Amino acid sequence: MSEKQNGTGRVSLEDVARLSGVSTATVSRVLNGSMTVKARSREAVEKACVELGYVINRAARTLASRRSMTIGAVVPTLATETFTRPLAAFQQLIHEAGYTLLLANSNFDPETELKEVNKLIEYGIDGLMLVGNTHHPRLWERINQQDIICVQTFSQDNEKPSVGYDSEGAAETLANHLLALGHQHFAVIVGTPPSNDRVSERLKGTQRALKTHGISLPETHLIDNAFTMNDARKAVFRLLDGPQPPTAIICGNDLLAFGAMRAASERYKRIPNDISIVGFNDYEYAEHLEHPLTTIRVDLASIGKHAAQYLLNALNNQPVQMHTAIKTELIVRGSTGSVPRNES
Repeated sequence: MSEKQNGTGRVSLEDVARLSGVSTATVSRVLNGSMTVKARSREAVEKACVELGYVINRAARTLASRRSMTIGAVVPTLATETFTRPLAAFQQLIHEAGYTLLLANSNFDPETELKEVNKLIEYGIDGLMLVGNTHHPRLWERINQQDIICVQTFSQDNEKPSVGYDSEGAAETLANHLLALGHQHFAVIVGTPPSNDRVSERLKGTQRALKTHGISLPETHLIDNAFTMNDARKAVFRLLDGPQPPTAIICGNDLLAFGAMRAASERYKRIPNDISIVGFNDYEYAEHLEHPLTTIRVDLASIGKHAAQYLLNALNNQPVQMHTAIKTELIVRGSTGSVPRNES
């Protein structure tokens, strides 16, 4: 069959319907991202579109349906698995539903996040995924003004749709693991800009656990400006050169923990005999390091999947789960051990 399926030189909706063996209404529902079409019919329509070279008139469809078939996401950084893994799962699901992902990076800056959200709204996004529940004061005003369906991720929010986990509880569990091993001299290495409510909550959980055991965290032992592996490495050098070197170091993520472990090895500290180091998130490489990393496992892909499902259901007027709690799990590996005898 030639490309001039309808005699005009353009492939029409009817041509796609004829080749795929479904009605034009079904073709239209597939192209508009409807979730009500059976998988077999959806696949037949998509295959026919490819075979015929059917190109959607995006502008016309947007005017007709008031849908752009785009979903926006703003994340703090793309430099770690923390956000790339959930984004991959998020994009896969919305892609299968016919949507395109428009992605922006805020660099942990609320002002930048607001500007990026404004740009995405100007592009006519149908839905939006954000990270955390701490934002610029005008952000939600803008979202509500434009009636954009939005879901927050990584943090729990009792008032707005969210997919997140108990950051405080997870951090307390991690600290209690180290306390049970006899450690009393701690250090924490994180990056905590004002917008990072996840790490701020984890600091609360860590300090609560230490306080229960009568231990305080010296200001000199809280490094809150480490964002890269090398930042963590340099921080550990300073800590080890100080008057009271820690025997246990809690890191904000596995990347920082890797940097801390490198520094400890360079100073000939045995892990875990001389020093214990923990991370957060359980990145793919964590169990394959020279000293497999003790960490908190977060199902990052599940965050992306649940966020996508919420938006897709909301966009198609289907029942939604407003609040989804993601479970965390302490994974104990070889980077933690009992406090050194001379410190006990």
